[in-house]
Amino acid sequence: MQMILRESRQTDEHDIAEVIMACHWESPVADHELLALRWIRQFLVTEPQNGYVLEHPDTGKVVGYIVCVTDTMVYEHEFEMTYFPQIMDRFNELEVQGFEYLEENRRLLSFTGVQDTGIDLASYPAHLHINILPAYQRSGYGGMLLSAYEENLRKRRVQGYHLGTAAGNTQGISFYKKHALDLLHTTYKDGKPAISFLGKRL
Repeated sequence: MQMILRESRQTDEHDIAEVIMACHWESPVADHELLALRWIRQFLVTEPQNGYVLEHPDTGKVVGYIVCVTDTMVYEHEFEMTYFPQIMDRFNELEVQGFEYLEENRRLLSFTGVQDTGIDLASYPAHLHINILPAYQRSGYGGMLLSAYEENLRKRRVQGYHLGTAAGNTQGISFYKKHALDLLHTTYKDGKPAISFLGKRL
């Protein structure tokens, strides 16, 4: 069954959050509002025209997505000024409420600007997040999302893009390299590789 590829919209936020939880959390313990503020809402509010989703033709549910900002420097400034304070407020609310999974959600407070890594943002100004539900992986959908995304950036005359992924994500890194992304930088934590940044010139 072929999934439907379409542009993202703000009403996709809940479904995208479900995809993120299925891909990166062992169980659905993330607070939806916190997750949306950290990884979804800013993209869908500021640049919905630069994101795509895979929609199941029978259920209408989103099974995969790619979201993007075309100018990382602008994005990071807006995030620090607008969204990060909201994240902290939401976390404090959960703490007051005695939220059962508070510690599991603490990782959503982590933010390191890409500008601090030394990556040449003039050559790779855009950045993306992409996830597909495990049941729909290895079916060509990742390449479909990435191709639509890249074509959109070319039309907008964006010179290139980058992304970050866990250094141990060998499957993901192999996928990106297959699609002509190069390793740009690796960050380390406690002397071990933590995050790998890859990019592609368009």
